[in-house]
Amino acid sequence: MGEKKKMDAEDFKILEHLLDNSRIKQKDLAKLVNLDERMVSRRIERLLKEGIIKRFTIDIDWSKLGYDMHAYVTTNTAIGNDLRNDLYSFFNSNHRIIRADSTVGASEYVLFTICKDIHDFRTKISIPLEPLTAGISTSIISSNIKQRNCKALLKIIAEEYDAGK
Repeated sequence: MGEKKKMDAEDFKILEHLLDNSRIKQKDLAKLVNLDERMVSRRIERLLKEGIIKRFTIDIDWSKLGYDMHAYVTTNTAIGNDLRNDLYSFFNSNHRIIRADSTVGASEYVLFTICKDIHDFRTKISIPLEPLTAGISTSIISSNIKQRNCKALLKIIAEEYDAGK
Protein backbone atom coordinates (compact mmCIF):
# COMPACT_ATOMS: atom_id res chain seq x y z
CA MET A 1 0.00 0.00 0.00
CA GLY A 2 1.11 3.51 -0.73
CA GLU A 3 1.92 6.03 1.96
CA LYS A 4 -0.80 8.66 2.33
CA LYS A 5 0.66 12.03 1.32
CA LYS A 6 -0.20 15.40 2.84
CA MET A 7 -2.63 17.30 0.62
CA ASP A 8 -4.74 20.43 0.94
CA ALA A 9 -7.72 21.91 -0.93
CA GLU A 10 -5.48 23.74 -3.43
CA ASP A 11 -3.65 20.51 -4.30
CA PHE A 12 -6.98 18.82 -5.01
CA LYS A 13 -8.14 21.76 -7.14
CA ILE A 14 -4.93 21.56 -9.17
CA LEU A 15 -5.42 17.81 -9.70
CA GLU A 16 -9.05 18.33 -10.71
CA HIS A 17 -8.13 20.85 -13.40
CA LEU A 18 -5.22 18.72 -14.63
CA LEU A 19 -7.63 15.80 -15.04
CA ASP A 20 -9.64 18.00 -17.41
CA ASN A 21 -6.59 19.18 -19.34
CA SER A 22 -3.06 18.10 -18.42
CA ARG A 23 -1.71 20.57 -21.02
CA ILE A 24 -3.24 23.63 -19.37
CA LYS A 25 -0.83 26.54 -19.08
CA GLN A 26 0.30 27.15 -15.54
CA LYS A 27 -0.79 30.79 -15.67
CA ASP A 28 -4.32 29.67 -16.62
CA LEU A 29 -4.29 27.01 -13.91
CA ALA A 30 -3.11 29.59 -11.37
CA LYS A 31 -6.14 31.77 -12.18
CA LEU A 32 -8.51 28.82 -11.81
CA VAL A 33 -7.17 27.85 -8.37
CA ASN A 34 -6.52 31.42 -7.13
CA LEU A 35 -2.78 30.96 -6.57
CA ASP A 36 0.19 32.65 -8.15
CA GLU A 37 1.93 30.88 -11.02
CA ARG A 38 5.11 30.11 -9.03
CA MET A 39 3.09 28.48 -6.25
CA VAL A 40 1.21 26.32 -8.78
CA SER A 41 4.51 25.32 -10.36
CA ARG A 42 5.99 24.34 -6.97
CA ARG A 43 2.89 22.36 -6.05
CA ILE A 44 2.92 20.46 -9.35
CA GLU A 45 6.62 19.68 -8.89
CA ARG A 46 5.91 18.39 -5.37
CA LEU A 47 2.98 16.28 -6.60
CA LEU A 48 5.29 14.79 -9.24
CA LYS A 49 8.15 14.21 -6.80
CA GLU A 50 5.82 12.50 -4.31
CA GLY A 51 4.40 10.30 -7.07
CA ILE A 52 0.84 11.59 -6.74
CA ILE A 53 1.03 12.71 -10.36
CA LYS A 54 2.66 9.81 -12.19
CA ARG A 55 2.75 11.33 -15.67
CA PHE A 56 1.04 13.65 -18.11
CA THR A 57 -0.45 11.74 -21.02
CA ILE A 58 -3.03 11.62 -23.80
CA ASP A 59 -6.02 9.38 -24.47
CA ILE A 60 -5.98 7.85 -27.96
CA ASP A 61 -9.09 6.63 -29.79
CA TRP A 62 -7.55 3.41 -31.13
CA SER A 63 -10.56 2.63 -33.31
CA LYS A 64 -9.77 5.71 -35.41
CA LEU A 65 -6.44 4.02 -36.17
CA GLY A 66 -8.09 0.75 -37.20
CA TYR A 67 -7.74 -1.08 -33.87
CA ASP A 68 -11.39 -1.73 -33.09
CA MET A 69 -11.24 -4.88 -30.95
CA HIS A 70 -10.64 -4.32 -27.27
CA ALA A 71 -10.79 -7.29 -24.92
CA TYR A 72 -10.11 -8.43 -21.40
CA VAL A 73 -8.35 -11.76 -21.09
CA THR A 74 -8.10 -13.71 -17.86
CA THR A 75 -5.69 -16.56 -17.39
CA ASN A 76 -3.78 -18.71 -14.95
CA THR A 77 -0.16 -19.79 -15.03
CA ALA A 78 0.67 -23.25 -16.28
CA ILE A 79 2.81 -25.35 -13.92
CA GLY A 80 6.52 -24.52 -13.72
CA ASN A 81 8.71 -21.47 -13.16
CA ASP A 82 10.04 -21.57 -16.73
CA LEU A 83 6.50 -21.22 -18.10
CA ARG A 84 5.78 -18.38 -15.65
CA ASN A 85 8.91 -16.56 -16.86
CA ASP A 86 7.89 -17.18 -20.49
CA LEU A 87 4.40 -15.88 -19.70
CA TYR A 88 5.78 -12.69 -18.14
CA SER A 89 8.07 -12.23 -21.14
CA PHE A 90 5.08 -12.61 -23.45
CA PHE A 91 3.12 -9.99 -21.47
CA ASN A 92 6.00 -7.54 -21.65
CA SER A 93 6.97 -8.11 -25.27
CA ASN A 94 3.50 -8.16 -26.82
CA HIS A 95 2.57 -4.56 -27.54
CA ARG A 96 -1.11 -5.43 -28.12
CA ILE A 97 -1.29 -6.24 -24.41
CA ILE A 98 -1.77 -2.74 -23.03
CA ARG A 99 -1.99 -3.74 -19.38
CA ALA A 100 -1.33 -6.95 -17.43
CA ASP A 101 -2.26 -7.27 -13.77
CA SER A 102 -1.70 -10.03 -11.25
CA THR A 103 -4.90 -10.59 -9.29
CA VAL A 104 -6.35 -12.39 -6.30
CA GLY A 105 -9.44 -14.27 -7.38
CA ALA A 106 -10.64 -16.77 -9.97
CA SER A 107 -7.78 -15.90 -12.35
CA GLU A 108 -4.16 -15.06 -11.65
CA TYR A 109 -3.90 -12.48 -14.42
CA VAL A 110 -6.14 -9.98 -16.15
CA LEU A 111 -4.95 -8.49 -19.44
CA PHE A 112 -6.35 -5.59 -21.42
CA THR A 113 -5.67 -5.95 -25.14
CA ILE A 114 -6.21 -3.81 -28.22
CA CYS A 115 -6.22 -5.47 -31.66
CA LYS A 116 -7.40 -4.75 -35.19
CA ASP A 117 -10.00 -7.51 -35.27
CA ILE A 118 -10.73 -11.04 -34.08
CA HIS A 119 -8.19 -12.55 -36.49
CA ASP A 120 -5.48 -10.21 -35.19
CA PHE A 121 -6.47 -11.11 -31.61
CA ARG A 122 -6.34 -14.86 -32.28
CA THR A 123 -3.00 -14.82 -34.11
CA LYS A 124 -1.20 -12.27 -31.91
CA ILE A 125 -2.70 -12.92 -28.46
CA SER A 126 -4.82 -16.03 -28.04
CA ILE A 127 -2.87 -18.69 -29.93
CA PRO A 128 0.60 -17.69 -28.60
CA LEU A 129 -0.82 -17.37 -25.06
CA GLU A 130 -2.47 -20.79 -24.87
CA PRO A 131 0.67 -22.96 -24.41
CA LEU A 132 1.93 -20.65 -21.64
CA THR A 133 -1.21 -20.87 -19.54
CA ALA A 134 -3.66 -23.22 -17.88
CA GLY A 135 -6.51 -21.85 -20.00
CA ILE A 136 -7.70 -18.42 -21.01
CA SER A 137 -11.05 -16.68 -20.95
CA THR A 138 -11.76 -13.71 -23.22
CA SER A 139 -14.36 -10.97 -22.91
CA ILE A 140 -14.56 -8.77 -26.02
CA ILE A 141 -15.79 -5.28 -25.25
CA SER A 142 -18.94 -4.56 -27.26
CA SER A 143 -19.72 -1.11 -25.88
CA ASN A 144 -18.51 1.25 -23.19
CA ILE A 145 -21.03 1.84 -20.42
CA LYS A 146 -19.05 4.28 -18.29
CA GLN A 147 -16.09 6.41 -19.27
CA ARG A 148 -13.26 6.79 -16.83
CA ASN A 149 -14.21 9.52 -14.37
CA CYS A 150 -11.47 10.16 -11.86
CA LYS A 151 -12.84 13.56 -10.84
CA ALA A 152 -15.68 11.97 -8.85
CA LEU A 153 -13.23 9.78 -6.92
CA LEU A 154 -10.88 12.74 -6.41
CA LYS A 155 -13.79 14.71 -4.88
CA ILE A 156 -14.54 11.86 -2.44
CA ILE A 157 -10.88 11.67 -1.39
CA ALA A 158 -10.70 15.46 -0.97
CA GLU A 159 -13.78 15.34 1.28
CA GLU A 160 -12.20 12.55 3.33
CA TYR A 161 -9.00 14.59 3.71
CA ASP A 162 -11.04 17.61 4.78
CA ALA A 163 -13.03 15.54 7.31
CA GLY A 164 -9.81 14.09 8.72
CA LYS A 165 -8.44 17.50 9.73
